[in-house]
Amino acid sequence: MRAATLYTLYGRRAGAEMCFEKALEAMRLLRPGVSWTVFCNREARQVLARLFPGLATEYVPWLDSQFKKAFWLEFLSAPAVRRARPDVFWIPSGTNSFPGRWGRVPTLTTFHDLGEYRIQGKYDWIRTVFRKRICIPRAVRRSVAFTAVSRFTADDMARFLGIRENVAVVHNGPSPHRIAPVAGAADLLRSRHGLVARRYLFAPGRTDYVGKGLDLILEAYVRLREDVFADGLKLAFVGPPGDGHETFLAHLARADAGRGELLYLGRVDDDVLAALYQECLATVLPSRFEGFGFPVLEAMDWGVPVLCSDAGSLPEVAGSGALLFRSEDMDDLCEKLRRIAEDAALREELVRAGRDRSRRFSWEQCAAGMLAALETAAQRR
Repeated sequence: MRAATLYTLYGRRAGAEMCFEKALEAMRLLRPGVSWTVFCNREARQVLARLFPGLATEYVPWLDSQFKKAFWLEFLSAPAVRRARPDVFWIPSGTNSFPGRWGRVPTLTTFHDLGEYRIQGKYDWIRTVFRKRICIPRAVRRSVAFTAVSRFTADDMARFLGIRENVAVVHNGPSPHRIAPVAGAADLLRSRHGLVARRYLFAPGRTDYVGKGLDLILEAYVRLREDVFADGLKLAFVGPPGDGHETFLAHLARADAGRGELLYLGRVDDDVLAALYQECLATVLPSRFEGFGFPVLEAMDWGVPVLCSDAGSLPEVAGSGALLFRSEDMDDLCEKLRRIAEDAALREELVRAGRDRSRRFSWEQCAAGMLAALETAAQRR
């Protein structure tokens, strides 16, 4: 089978981008006979060259701009795709890219989430229009088959897009990051960020103020400041800037009030990220919506307890391996924060259950599901 795909980076590698990299790696390992061509922009080509030496890539200058990418896909991509002679084309994210007018080349499109249909103000209006009016309608109309990263997303595809057939649910693997202990992690965090092992809660993820529920966790912190957080338990955020980043920073500054107990560390290197997971008391994800939720499985792999909302796909991914609170229920969030901070026996049980849960996800299974979906799509030429 000859397969082609598209990969673009614009200053950040979030969950969808890292998922693409891990899925492509796993598919190439599982089925080395599949020939791949990746159309990419300059930034993505540099990453691909480092990760996949020898992979056939085609740099397209039009892809260096998100909006020029849409123009290239719509009007200019067909000759390049036909030259590659793929049996099937994979669109890794149907909310950010769409199939061009490729004639007889069938396309499989993956959807990670449809958060813009569920959360008002999740993205700014430009990005919302780009996704809902340009990418998604064309992806739906021009694809012969689809994959969804969760059953929740597949149900949303039926509900909001009317896609009820030719959809395969293919779960991601456990984590796109390296899971390996960092020597001297406690000293690293203390010297760089003033964090003491087991004396902070960890909230990883892009700083989407509304979608990730950052306003909720900050409000909960203020409510519990004189109680759960009174003895110096800190709350550390990490991740690239997202939608509403400046609003998040302003809220964090107000809530912290100069105490140095609420920390945003920005985007950190792999060693610091690993250390933050390794030494935290628990990982907290207050999201209003998640299409999958990598940090849940990452924390489970690290052997730390997880507290997350019941929004989106999080219950599907977390199973019984995490402590759930009702999304947007502030009283429930505060109560669960108290329990996870104060109940050592509960934390130990969550660690055990989380490790059991994370074993159900693998990149090899993801690769097998994706390859099966690609082969099925290729037969619909």
